[in-house]
Amino acid sequence: MKLLYITESVPNRDPMLGDGSSMIPFEVLRNLPADIAVTLLTFAGPVDVPAEIRTRCNTVHVMPTRRRGWAAILSLGGLTGFGKHQRSTAKAHTTAAKLSAAHEATLIHGPHALFLAHSVTGPLVLQTVDPWSIRAAMETSVAHALWPAYRFREFLAVRSERRLPPRARLLTVGAQDAVSWSEHLARPARSIPNGAERSTRRASTAGSPVACFVGSLNYGPNVDSVGVLINKIAPLVWQQVPDARFVLAGRRPAPSVRALAGPRVDVLANVPSVLEVFHSADVAVFPDEHGVGIRNSVREALAAGLPVVATPVAAREQAAHPLLTVEPDPQEFADHIVRRLTTRGWHRPGADEASLRTWRTVAQEYADEIGKAIKSDSAGILHGRSPA
Repeated sequence: MKLLYITESVPNRDPMLGDGSSMIPFEVLRNLPADIAVTLLTFAGPVDVPAEIRTRCNTVHVMPTRRRGWAAILSLGGLTGFGKHQRSTAKAHTTAAKLSAAHEATLIHGPHALFLAHSVTGPLVLQTVDPWSIRAAMETSVAHALWPAYRFREFLAVRSERRLPPRARLLTVGAQDAVSWSEHLARPARSIPNGAERSTRRASTAGSPVACFVGSLNYGPNVDSVGVLINKIAPLVWQQVPDARFVLAGRRPAPSVRALAGPRVDVLANVPSVLEVFHSADVAVFPDEHGVGIRNSVREALAAGLPVVATPVAAREQAAHPLLTVEPDPQEFADHIVRRLTTRGWHRPGADEASLRTWRTVAQEYADEIGKAIKSDSAGILHGRSPA
């Protein structure tokens, strides 16, 4: 199979400049079946195309982006999609159209690249981590100012997504998001959750007991979450475990997150490997109050054999697991952390974890969706119908 894979940013797992959206195509490309010949069309940014991605792809095309100022003007200050207008150049449209005509199918990843769905031909699969209309609705619900502008942006996002080509198969990460997206657009959408790789600690931790939080520390819901953790939950824990340390680890911490650092709070920016954080902690904690999609760091902590205490929001769509405690009440949440900190140990994977979802499984599910798109397109042609 010849696949054109279009991504809104260079697939990577850079500890500072990568994000959830760049991680998925990075892992999918690395794990796609070998019989899929891939041409990658992506957009220039602060991260170069990693060597393993260039090796996996037959050809790589890196498109230039517009200047930020001009993109801001075209997007009306961001209301109509700043990221989209950065990428929506004549060269991107013509290159995508030409390449898609020479491939059996096209897979587009990321909300800022979906505009190219109108330029490509043939079988088409569209994937976005968080459907932009759903994320816009979440941001509207927590907006304290400029609410009409947020509401208008949400309306524009829904309208844009409803205009996506009818032939396209729609994918997202969370099952609840897939249901909501289907309802918004009145068409099917499927969820393909992310994967994780098992990596168990070799020994118990030493020194002061440690609770960790891992996530992008410049992302609004995470910034709010660590504020709740340090200002509300941690004091309750310190009443019972005075020497407990809290480690906040993630890319590009916001100033308000850096301000939380203190004698018993460490803020680790752009850590090369979150596994090292998990392996040096006694429990991972996620007191999220809002967010969308599936929190991948919860799944990664569990895959690393680390106990997790999470609110229902943070544990959304996570399967039951012997190491996962879901607790909405702040005092009970703190008490669960205390129990994990005072009964320290490490966990060996057992039979109950044999079904860990890996990235190889995820990539195969993407391949299956691409195959279905090709079959659907062929059926339309054979019956004299337009593929749309």
